[in-house]
This record gives sequence, structure tokens and C-alpha cells, in this order.
Amino acid sequence: MEKFEKILESIDDPIVVVSKNGKILYINQAGYTLKSQLGNKGFSELVNSPLNLNFIKKGMSVKGLFKEINNNRFLIDAFPYEDGITLLIRDITRFIELEELSKKEGLIITVSKLLSSVFHDMKGPIGGIKGAAQLLKEDIQDKELIDDILYETKRIENMISEITLLAKPVQLSKKMINIHKVIDDAIKTLEKSFPEVYFERLYDPSLPDLYIDPDYMYRVLVNIIKNGIEAIKGKGKIRVSTGISWDKIYSPKGNKVFIKIKDSGKGVSEDMIDKLFIPFVSTKKKGMGIGLSSSYKIVKEHGGILRYIGDATFEILLPIPERGEK
Repeated sequence: MEKFEKILESIDDPIVVVSKNGKILYINQAGYTLKSQLGNKGFSELVNSPLNLNFIKKGMSVKGLFKEINNNRFLIDAFPYEDGITLLIRDITRFIELEELSKKEGLIITVSKLLSSVFHDMKGPIGGIKGAAQLLKEDIQDKELIDDILYETKRIENMISEITLLAKPVQLSKKMINIHKVIDDAIKTLEKSFPEVYFERLYDPSLPDLYIDPDYMYRVLVNIIKNGIEAIKGKGKIRVSTGISWDKIYSPKGNKVFIKIKDSGKGVSEDMIDKLFIPFVSTKKKGMGIGLSSSYKIVKEHGGILRYIGDATFEILLPIPERGEK
């Protein structure tokens, strides 16, 4: 019996045995971990959910029973026996997230390719306007007006560059670098323009250097931090923290570094979370909805993950280089 319990304790998925009236008779270590995660009420709701099914009452097994508790999704296999029911519980929350992420990436690629072809045709006219304005500047006295034209054409060129980036592979120039230096450079760029924002740094000093393109990663960090600043309307706190990720889906072996960027605002509304990285969908009234999409693409090209994890926090996961990689 002791050997049998050791086997159950070694299983990563929660195993719970309940009586027919819902009393817990046995729970393995993974089950206790899940119970602490959901709380007594949520855990009780989860393990009691199969009890009233007709199949269970007739002594028949049920597999793949879906249950959602506190935004966590589970599949439950229930096996009745004489004195109660044995439950095998699998947390499929992250697997569903990965599936949704895959669908989202497909949409991003489709939209980006379509827009890229349209904006490619705009490069010629924009270049013509810019060239004409530069020539006029030499002859016209109102140079301020010409400067405005040149400034706006430059903005359009930058937007075209961002959109084109979404549809094509990013040409990275990687090198080994301390990620904290890149973060500090991004913060220095922004803190001059936003004196009423307090930047809190919570860095893990033991992190290894990462094999990344510092210019592109700087661009990502500026984009995300600036989004946070705009969310708090230029007043409040931005916290940037780093460490080793042990996420069981994205980094189960602790082979990725996390960068979390949290602002002191209310966070992203529920109806916008699924649309965050889709081009031209923005949470801001005057936003173009390009920055997060291009940032997502850049991080992905690095073999990483960019996601919103709730509580006004974006997380970047970047791979730790293997020995000899550089």
C-alpha cells in the first residue's frame, strides 16, 4: 500500500478520491498544490462537479469532463468504485492559451501580408513628396511649414516600416549582452520625457547574458514601457522585474528569462485581451495598433514569448543561450 501511495504522489496531475457525498478521502501532493491555488471553495466545486452525473450514479466512468474554475480550465476523468469516485484532474489552461495563440498568430500573419502589399505601393508617392519638400525648402521662406511636411512624411515612413516588419522575417544582428543594460537604455530614453513616472527596477543580478539583437529588443521594451506610461497618463509607477521563468508550459526546465513590465493603472479590459497583438487594434483613441504587433513579432523571432498576464503586466520570455551558442 505504501508503494502504491508513493506512485500516486509521484504523478504530476492531481488525483483525488471522494466519497459519494463529496468527502475527500485521499489527495496526492499535486492535488494539494491545486487546492492552494483554487482555494477551498473553488477546489470543492471542482471535485464535486462529477458527483451528480447520471453516468457516475450508474457506476460508469466519465472521461474528459470540462470544468472552468476562476478562469482555469480543467479536464476531469472520473472512475467510480464501491465506496466513492477517483478523479484524475488535468489543468489544460495553458494548452488552450497556446491554441488560441496559434490562431492569433495566423490572423496576424494574414493581415500583415495584406497590409504590407498595400503599403509597399505607398513608398513611391511618399518618397516623391519627401523629395519635393526638400527641394522646396531651399527656395521657400516659410521653412517651418516644409519642416512640418518632412516630419509627417517621416512618421508615415516609420509606420510603413513597422507594418512591413510584420510581414517579413526580421533580420537580427544578435550578440551576447546583459538584458539589464538594454532595459536601462529603454528607461533612460523615456524617463526624460516623463518626469512624473517613477521607474522601479527589480532585477535578478544572477541572470546570464542573452543572445539577442539589442537594438530590436530595445525597440520592444520602449514600446511596452511607453504603453504602460500612456495607460497611467504619464503619472504613476512602472515596475520592471527580471528573473528565471519556471512556467510549466513555456519554460518547464527553467531555460528562459522573464521580463515583466507592470504599470500602476487598471490593466487591459477583458474585451481587449484577445485582440492585443492584432495589427490596427488599439486600446488608445489615437493609437495605430502597430507597436504591440511588431513587438510580438520581434520577440517571437528571438524564440521568445510576449504576452499579457493580467494585473496590468506584460511578460517577455527569452531563451537562455545554450552552452557554446553565440
